[in-house]
Amino acid sequence: MSLEDLFGPQPDEPERPAREPRAEREPRAAREPRAAREPRAAREPRAAREPRPSREPRDPKPPREPREPRTPGGGGGSRTTLILGIVVGVLAVAVVAVVGFALTRPSDSAQPATSATAVATDDASVPASTPSSTPSPTTTAAATGVAFSATGFTLTTAAGQPFTYRWADEPAAAVAALTAAFGAPPTQRTQAGNGSTLPDYTVYTWNGFSLFEMVPTATLTRADFSQPAYALFTANEVGGVPITAEFGLKIGMSAAEVRALTPAPASETPRASGSIRFAFDPQRSSFKNGTPSYSVFADTDGADGPVGTILYFYAPQ
Repeated sequence: MSLEDLFGPQPDEPERPAREPRAEREPRAAREPRAAREPRAAREPRAAREPRPSREPRDPKPPREPREPRTPGGGGGSRTTLILGIVVGVLAVAVVAVVGFALTRPSDSAQPATSATAVATDDASVPASTPSSTPSPTTTAAATGVAFSATGFTLTTAAGQPFTYRWADEPAAAVAALTAAFGAPPTQRTQAGNGSTLPDYTVYTWNGFSLFEMVPTATLTRADFSQPAYALFTANEVGGVPITAEFGLKIGMSAAEVRALTPAPASETPRASGSIRFAFDPQRSSFKNGTPSYSVFADTDGADGPVGTILYFYAPQ
């Protein structure tokens, strides 16, 4: 395909005139040759340095004159003598002190026997109900029993007034009375709460009997809490003192015997361990006018018993 096919017919171009021939250039003149450089003059050699004159040896220093020895005493006395005097004085004072202590120390035969006193003061590790050193009648007379109720427990004795403890009472008197009744002080430990709605509890445990007393805080006091204390026991007697629960409950009962009690348990709840928890009169758990009232529960050691633990605590329905 030609240009005419694409863009149409093209006009005829005019003929260009022929170029004139260029004039010939004249040849350049030849350059003159450069003049030869003159050779450099040779440098004169440097004169050798004169050697330095040797130093004259220094005169030796004259020997130091020996110092005159200091005379003892006076303002220029030896420090060593002064230090030795101080050391001797300190040692003399120490010897006098040791001899004086040895002379004034009592002999072993004059020391009182402490073992009997330690045994006699074991009961003092538990706070007493009163500051008086004279024991109260409840701590001197033989205990005849501890009987539980919804509001606490009562410790009876062969002579004297019974001691009654309510759940909101301060624990010191109760711990002292139970210690005297059971004949031995309790062990103590802390049972942690949840840090908000349930406080920590100090647990006083005798062999078969435990009393849980709350640890009050700034936001949770005994007077304002529905469960300031609670208790459980795992034996019908502790230290020879009978422990009595309500509804005829006793440690060692079978599950069938518990069901046959009058009144019968209000409920029984199977537990993950395979035991059963029987509840008696759960409606009486309350907290009115600052007075807590608890229900009683019995936990078996298996599906058929026997009853291993009896508890009193706050469990509203």
